[in-house]
Amino acid sequence: MNDLLIKGGYVVDPVSDFEGYADILVKDGKIEAVSPNITTNPSVRIIDATNKHIAPGLIDCHVHFREPGLEYKEDIRTGSRAAAKGGYTTVICEPNTNPPIDSPPMVDLLTERILEKSIIKVFAKACITKGSLSEELTDIAALAKNTRIKALSDDGNPVFNDALMRKACELSVQHAIIISPHCEDSPFYLNKIKDLPGATRFPGEPYSHETDFARRDIRFTEQAKGRLHISHISLKDTLAAIQQAKERGMGKITCEVTPHHLLLDNSLRDKDGNTPRTNPPLRSRMDVEAMQNGLASGIIDVIATDHAPHTEDDLKKGATGFVGVETALGVLLTKLVHTGIITFKELITKMSANPARIFQINGGSLAAGMPADITIIDKNKEWTVDVNAFESKGRNCPFHGWKLKGQVLATIVNGKVIVDNCKIQC
Repeated sequence: MNDLLIKGGYVVDPVSDFEGYADILVKDGKIEAVSPNITTNPSVRIIDATNKHIAPGLIDCHVHFREPGLEYKEDIRTGSRAAAKGGYTTVICEPNTNPPIDSPPMVDLLTERILEKSIIKVFAKACITKGSLSEELTDIAALAKNTRIKALSDDGNPVFNDALMRKACELSVQHAIIISPHCEDSPFYLNKIKDLPGATRFPGEPYSHETDFARRDIRFTEQAKGRLHISHISLKDTLAAIQQAKERGMGKITCEVTPHHLLLDNSLRDKDGNTPRTNPPLRSRMDVEAMQNGLASGIIDVIATDHAPHTEDDLKKGATGFVGVETALGVLLTKLVHTGIITFKELITKMSANPARIFQINGGSLAAGMPADITIIDKNKEWTVDVNAFESKGRNCPFHGWKLKGQVLATIVNGKVIVDNCKIQC
């Protein structure tokens, strides 16, 4: 039953602080042992990992799989296949579906779809406010009890009412769930709050107040002595605010950055001469360098893709975002690890161990007794990104045509090999 012996790979497990050549024995879907020269009976499947790196399965805490309601963009089946191909064994979906994930019945519906369609482990965030409308809090107590829900977020908009956000932070402490806001002021919400009492207002252009909302939410979290994970930061000033909060230590503050905000700036142009659109927008080269420095210094805890598939028609109508789960590891190995900005171990910490710890997921480690969620990587395998070969329905990828060095060869979930030799097996 899902018994495997992975032989001869270079094992990197940041949680147990093990790094070196070893075999991994998998029995009944769990890691039985990590040790050199393991022998077993002839019936056990052997995977030769010579000259390969073995890491705990990657965990993406920020994806959009679009189901229910927007399956024409992506669905749980295609999203999970795309994630598996990129080395992810676990993801956390954002709640901006149609209808949004804002009640226990919606969580139950989502869970049914996950169990039916997904080939990896899929969790979700639930809305902070009903319908993500910043008018009334969801039933945080009931949502927090559901093991499928790992965080609370209103996705692409901050909670604009200060009193509501403060109360949400207080309730999150009472019910032991993390708040994970998007600190961005979209045009939709700027229009919505014009006449809304109690709304936070900042002057200026849309998406220019990431740092202001981050500071506000940090303040409310510190007052409640709670936990806050700030999604996809993109500005040097936001990074500074988070560093200051971590130094104060009055709340548990963590954050994430996307591969595109780590590597791309607002000088990028597509084939039509336009800057590709995503939220937050691509920022200045100075901000990109700040993100890389924040990653290397440890201020930034997690790399998450914000995988956001759209159709070509939606993009023409103004939809924003990039797909990312199939390219993230290769892009980051090529541009950050092979260039010496961070080590491979640090990359796996940001893409597996830390998201597991922050969102209380049983994963992110190769220690004996852990679920056998494993990613096998060839750090030196060269390949070219081709959006037409994606498992995702989305083709909106800024890395199309990039020549990369480093690719996922196998993805294993609970001891089951679901990607082998770069191909989906189920």
